[in-house]
Amino acid sequence: MGPATIELTQIAAITFDCYGTLIDWEAGIRAYVAPHLQRASRGTVTIDAWFARWEEIQFSLLTPWRPYRDVLAESFDRTMRAFELEVFADGGPGLVHSLAEWRPFPDTVPALRRLGRGRRLGIISNIDHLLLADTLGQLAAPFSLLVTAEEARAYKPDPAPFRLALARIGVPPSSILHAAFGWKYDLAAARAVGMRTCFVNRSGGPRPAGEPPDLEVPSLAALAAAFAG
Repeated sequence: MGPATIELTQIAAITFDCYGTLIDWEAGIRAYVAPHLQRASRGTVTIDAWFARWEEIQFSLLTPWRPYRDVLAESFDRTMRAFELEVFADGGPGLVHSLAEWRPFPDTVPALRRLGRGRRLGIISNIDHLLLADTLGQLAAPFSLLVTAEEARAYKPDPAPFRLALARIGVPPSSILHAAFGWKYDLAAARAVGMRTCFVNRSGGPRPAGEPPDLEVPSLAALAAAFAG
């Protein structure tokens, strides 16, 4: 765990990116895509190559805002076409429906319960209301703040979702820690509005380029342990 540059006792609230930080979205997407890819490419396109291309395409579809279910469905279709693979009508919508089955990382629920005993918890997510509702029951945690891209009419890294969160939570930005795995979507934007940042580096990879986060942890379990002292 990287050294903290903040006093954790001064943190009154922790907000989280949801998909990729709390929910293992990569495993969920890969589980859905793998059989489609095998059927369409017969092994000529690897799931790693597909996922990397899909991430690029999805990011390109986030501006201007439109419902995430539309982004998710179209990104699937475009990625299949990028590899010149057959696209069926149920492919993209099926990926949207699979989101309800994406599971939390093993340490997510215990860590949230520990963290929620001493401070307020929130989610700031690039998602639609109804899709987030499919996930919340799995997290079993007392969230006092939920902000979606649908409400903000903008996707992270646009600062609008973070500004909406700040308007609702009612504590100074410097007393809020935003925890996320992605610098591209979350950490730089959170820092830009004055929030503290935590890089949840589950993969153990190098830190992203740019100003370093205030805290780096290898898991949510480690984040909970840091606050426990």
